[in-house]
Amino acid sequence: LEFAQHIQAKNIYAVEFLDDMRLEAEKKSIKCYKWDLNNIWEFEDNYFDVILSSQNIEHMHNTRRYLEECYRILKPGGQIIVLTENLASWINIGALLFGWQPFSTTNIDGWSVGNPLIWHLDEYKDEEVIRQHRATGVDGTTGHIRVLTYHGLKDMLSKTSFKNIKMHSRGYLPLFGWISNVLCSIDKWHGHFLIASGYK
Repeated sequence: LEFAQHIQAKNIYAVEFLDDMRLEAEKKSIKCYKWDLNNIWEFEDNYFDVILSSQNIEHMHNTRRYLEECYRILKPGGQIIVLTENLASWINIGALLFGWQPFSTTNIDGWSVGNPLIWHLDEYKDEEVIRQHRATGVDGTTGHIRVLTYHGLKDMLSKTSFKNIKMHSRGYLPLFGWISNVLCSIDKWHGHFLIASGYK
């Protein structure tokens, strides 16, 4: 909602497969649809001015189709903004050096695996929620399917025909605050979170 307020959106649309979460969105005046984002969407061509994909693309089995659908439903000149984790962040690279699962890929179907330093390792996981997600039959609802790098995400957007692509990163982990921000501005390839934007 904060993003929608920032761009002064008149209407907000969303896609959510779980019924209870969709109802929560609708209580906030968000027009929410129940579709599998791995498949063709029922929105018309050239429909939206802006698409915000926040922490979604890494959950897609059909990454290419996901971006192609985003492109199709954007109006000419419309903008996509993609927020996602970076497989090539320094903490992921560090995990690989120890033979551990990269932090961005430790959540597999509701289990935290392969890394003794996982942030939420001891956090309670509601097995009923996991069961509901798995019961949908939608790949990626209970973990990351494909985590991209800076250049991987940029290439995916370019191959989908997006133009004027701009890439940034945030979170130069394990550092925080202004030091992290400065380092991300110098080395945008290794921040933990990627921010990409492009235009149709």
